[in-house]
Formats: sequence, C-alpha cells, structure tokens
Amino acid sequence: MKMDVIVEDGQAALDAILASFTETPAFTPEQLEGSFWRLFDISGRLLSPFMVLAPQGLVGNPGTGAVDLWQIVNGQLCFTAGNGTPSVIFKHVRRDEEGRIINFAGRGIIDGVEALYLLRAVEHPEHPLYATPASAPRSATFLKQKPAGTLRPNLVVLPAGPESLHDRWFEDFSTMPLTRNWDLCIGWYGQDRPDMGMECDYLAHIPQTKKFRLIHDLFHADSPLWNYEAIWLPDDDLLATGNGINRMFHLFRKFGLDLGQPSLLEGEDCFPNHPVTIRRAGSDVRYEPFVEIMCPVFSRRALKICIGSMRDVESGYGLDHLWPAFLGHPRGRMGIIDGSAVIHTRPIGFSYDIRRAIHEQQEVWKAYNHSMRRIDGVV
Repeated sequence: MKMDVIVEDGQAALDAILASFTETPAFTPEQLEGSFWRLFDISGRLLSPFMVLAPQGLVGNPGTGAVDLWQIVNGQLCFTAGNGTPSVIFKHVRRDEEGRIINFAGRGIIDGVEALYLLRAVEHPEHPLYATPASAPRSATFLKQKPAGTLRPNLVVLPAGPESLHDRWFEDFSTMPLTRNWDLCIGWYGQDRPDMGMECDYLAHIPQTKKFRLIHDLFHADSPLWNYEAIWLPDDDLLATGNGINRMFHLFRKFGLDLGQPSLLEGEDCFPNHPVTIRRAGSDVRYEPFVEIMCPVFSRRALKICIGSMRDVESGYGLDHLWPAFLGHPRGRMGIIDGSAVIHTRPIGFSYDIRRAIHEQQEVWKAYNHSMRRIDGVV
C-alpha cells in the first residue's frame, strides 16, 4: 500500500495503515540529520514534497510555518511548532525489504488540522525540464587524484575551461608553496583533453558540461572529494588571490558557517550581480540570508543536502534561493565573507540566455513547491 495516496477517513482506515507499521525504535539526531521526506496527512493533504531534517534541528522546506523545528524526544522524532509545543510525534515506522525506514507515522496538529501525519522517504525531485534517467552513469573519472593522507583541510572545486583565471590564484604561493590551506580539483569542461601538468590536486575531464551538472558528477557517492569539511564552488571567471582564498576558508570555519561566499569588490572591472554581496569595509563576516551561485562555500554536511539539486540544471538560476530553504534558513550559519573578496570579471548573462534561465528557475521552484522570499539587496 502506498502511503502517499488519499485514503478514507475513519478508524478502520487508520488501523489498516498502521497495521503495516511498527513502533519506532530509539533514534539519535545523527541518524536522521540530512534526510529527505515528503510530508502529508491521511486525507492526502500535501504539506511538502521535499522536506529536509536539516542540521541543528532546523526544518528545511517544510511547506508550512507551523513546523518550526525537529528534535528527538525519548528516542522519537518530534516536530515542534513556533511556540515551542510539540505538533506531531512520530511513534510508528515502516521499513522496506532491506530494513530501511521509508515511512514515519504520527498523530498531531499542523495548521490547526488534527490528523495522522505521514513522512515518506524521498530523493531530490527530477529536473522538470532536463531530467536524465536515474540509471544513467554520472560518476566522473579522475585523471589525477591526490593520495590519501596528504589532504589539506579545505577544497576548491572549479569547473574550468580554456579561459579560466585560476592560474592567477597561485601567484601568492610562488615562493611559499606550503602556505596553502586548500586543495584544488579542476573539472575541465573544454572539448580538448586538459594539460596533465596543470596546477591542481584532482583533475577530471567532463567536456561540454554545465557547471552544476559537472560538480554533481564529481561528487558521486564514492568520490574522494567528500573527505573535506569545507568546499568552495567558484566560477572560472573570478579573479582571486591564493591568500584571499586561505582567509575565506579560515573565516568560514571560524564563524561556524554551513553556507557562505566571499564578497565582491566594486569597481569598473568587477561585475557584482547583487548589492548584498558587495564588500563592506570593517566587516569580516556578515550573516545574510543569501549566497549566490557564482561562488558558494559549503560545509560538507550542507553540500550533501544540496548536491542533488544540481544534477540536471542548465543555468543554476534559483538554486541560491533553494539552498537556504533546504538548510532551514540558518541565520547564524550562512553569510557573506567580507574579509575575503573576489572580482567577477564578466557581466551577468555573458554565457547563457537569461530568459531561458528564469524559466528554468520557475519550473525548478515548482518541483520543490518553493516560494521565494524577498531579500534586501538581491535583485
């Protein structure tokens, strides 16, 4: 019996559903953090097609303001309303043939409706316009790979082509090569095979592939890139300094961020897209509700939550609104790093059709049932 179909009201229907469930085992927060669910009630009322049990008890993309936090109470999953009272306690689970939990069931009240509420395990929805089959091989092969045990603490993953500016990043280290606190992975999207002598720690050739599709394929389940705690995903038209990248990672860790970005310098040769990202003097880190797709920094746990949204996107438009939603809008764990700034050397829309990108954004938001929040300084 599928748990996300509309069923009749009444005790008989409730008993029939719960007959396939068992009492919940004792959980710890670590067992559920980062998991994805569809939330609905027994009458078929859908609250969220894609809900995230995000870090530190935040609820990502809940579909309702009545679910404010999740927590484990006496080993059971509990949703808490904004006033601090429990709204639903999930006392029953259902497993598949391999023993994995695929459903939770619990009674409670959400948006004033008392009902039996159900969670069904899901993955990120398919891209509504450009989906590739889930069975299609999407694991990048590394032509160069750093030996285990020699990793620096942070990682830059750069989709790069022949006009990439990343060579300039190493000028700081020409006389002091051991001062770098980050490794570099290049996903080469140029048609010709990349130069194997290129300065990098990992190298893969994924020709004619868009940025976020390429990144998704680099971070397959067994990828060595998951061994880093902080990961920067810049565009290849950004001008930065190696020491500036060092400082960016340092401040990202110091301020406990899960999602951030370096600020943008202002001037004739720099093209910031949003006023909120422009560098502010006297600031190290500003907690802001927005991080742009141009150059996001993720903690590993945040990237694991968000990576599925990148699988088939063309432009990436709108992902920078989805990612904070998936993470539960963590006010004290995302922001702009003013203590490190970069130069965006090309104006918006330089390499893609903006109208097509906006259409893609709207369709992807529909798939997640996402409504954009207005943010000061974001155009």
